[in-house]
Amino acid sequence: MLSALALTVCLNGCAASFPRLEVAGFRVTEEEYLGAMYRARSDVLSEHAAAGISLTDWSQETALGDPCEMVTERTLELLREYYAVSTLAVERGYLAGAGYDAMLEDMERINRQRQEALESGAVVTGLRQFTPEDFLTYRTSNLRLQFCSDPNNPENQVTPGEIRERYEADKGNLYLLPDELELGFLLIQTTPEEARALQPELEQLRQSALEMGGLIPALEVDPHLREFYAEITVDRGTYSVYARSHGDILLCAEGLGTGDISQVFHQEGWLCLVECRQRTEHNYVPLEEVRSVVLQSIRESRYDALIAQRMADMEVDTDFKALCRFTAKQFR
Repeated sequence: MLSALALTVCLNGCAASFPRLEVAGFRVTEEEYLGAMYRARSDVLSEHAAAGISLTDWSQETALGDPCEMVTERTLELLREYYAVSTLAVERGYLAGAGYDAMLEDMERINRQRQEALESGAVVTGLRQFTPEDFLTYRTSNLRLQFCSDPNNPENQVTPGEIRERYEADKGNLYLLPDELELGFLLIQTTPEEARALQPELEQLRQSALEMGGLIPALEVDPHLREFYAEITVDRGTYSVYARSHGDILLCAEGLGTGDISQVFHQEGWLCLVECRQRTEHNYVPLEEVRSVVLQSIRESRYDALIAQRMADMEVDTDFKALCRFTAKQFR
């Protein structure tokens, strides 16, 4: 007869063992589960951090739920995604096998090729050697690109009408052109004391500019601030550059039409006054210039929807409570 201590050890050992788990008919090994579980753990930690919760005790339920159950559910979601991608890739001829062992074999083969290339003096881009987690990310991205670039896939057949429809739906967010702006401005770095002294002068300069038709004629009459005056032209080619170097100026110029002059802004040690010398309004990047981008966007959306549907249809066979216990033990 087993002693009480031996029985306890036996029961704990049995409870901690990895339960049987199948996803889409594929037997998931403990190694495979743990790889997905630690990725899921990072996701759950991020969710708690975003909610302002410091997750330090995995055994305590939080406002978001039971952390170990959340990790287990997320792990199963990652496994469903893996097999949705892999089985689809096998069906379309991009992979020979969908199982986890097949993925590891591919990783080892590519790692050998990279090592041989390095030893021969060839240039190898990206990682020199993949870990399973790195290779999974690399593989998933490549399979998505391969699928969406394959003209033989029926999902990739897109009509001109569908391209036009997607363009019209997305253009307000993705294809809006910045207006072309010719701006004149004064930007003066100041201490708080200097700002209190200079702000009334800038207010007076603004009033003079409004009366005289611009900052330049106003500065000709009262030139002592002339050294701070500068001009920039912001267009499609320079917008990103000026957004980094003159972000405050662009912010002050928002809503200004041709001939308008901003209020005097005082922020973070700077005084700023902006004149919009010319605003040429633009609408959207023409469809002809972004047709290939729109086409790829449609194909990627269809691929993502196809993967999501396969995930939803995918069967998972396991004892969920036992799987949660196994997950919880990894965080003790």
